[in-house]
Amino acid sequence: MGETSIIILTVLTGGAIWPIITFIYPEIKRPILNRINAKKTFYNNLNPILRSSSELYGKIESLAKEDFSTFINPANSNSKDPEHNRLYVYYLFSQFWAQLEYFRLESQQISLSKTKKGNQLLRFIETIESRKYRILDRSVQRIIGECLITQKDQRFRVITMKEFLEQLDDPDSTLSKWVNTLDQFMKEINDKEKRQIVLRFGIIVAMLIDHFDPNYKTVRRRPIYKNKLNQKSKKLIMQNLLTHYLQFIKNDWRFYI
Repeated sequence: MGETSIIILTVLTGGAIWPIITFIYPEIKRPILNRINAKKTFYNNLNPILRSSSELYGKIESLAKEDFSTFINPANSNSKDPEHNRLYVYYLFSQFWAQLEYFRLESQQISLSKTKKGNQLLRFIETIESRKYRILDRSVQRIIGECLITQKDQRFRVITMKEFLEQLDDPDSTLSKWVNTLDQFMKEINDKEKRQIVLRFGIIVAMLIDHFDPNYKTVRRRPIYKNKLNQKSKKLIMQNLLTHYLQFIKNDWRFYI
């Protein structure tokens, strides 16, 4: 009910209905405002999430092409500085988790599940943190993300790579302790199943990009490294990921065929 309609109705009824309207109107207005705030929060965070997703997927695609030489055999990697490239990989994972955690923090008081796209993004976050598809333990991924969120001018932001590297070199920083967990995982990437875990994670990131930026207006389209997925991974994507977690994904065949 619009404010003009309320005024007209009040005049016609001689004001008798006004106490009832003033009681009911906030209850009508509240869900509308909640929906508006949910959409605002979603769209304010979408572009940073898409950009961090694109950077991370691009790096995972690069690692897939070189069969993870950066970590398995640095001398044969495509990077001129494998050690710096290794830290860059850690930053991209951390930045991605930070953007998701930032989104979670901003949406704590808002029911994002009431909006279609907000609910779908929450499903992606749940998938990325699920036992079958996460890189590290859910709590560790969240902690690393939180470590990258800082406050400046009464606003939160995600730290730059320069700041990330400086914190890793700081003996008093807690970030290095948690990033070391990721480092330990990647040092075991010679194990084929560990590589498949990273590759499946990358496919989920690619789906996120494809779903929320289907026309690639924010980030550029990248090829899907289906040839690097083994049959177990393809089966898991087809029979579990797309049927249990992300049923709303369209043209899903391009991620595994």
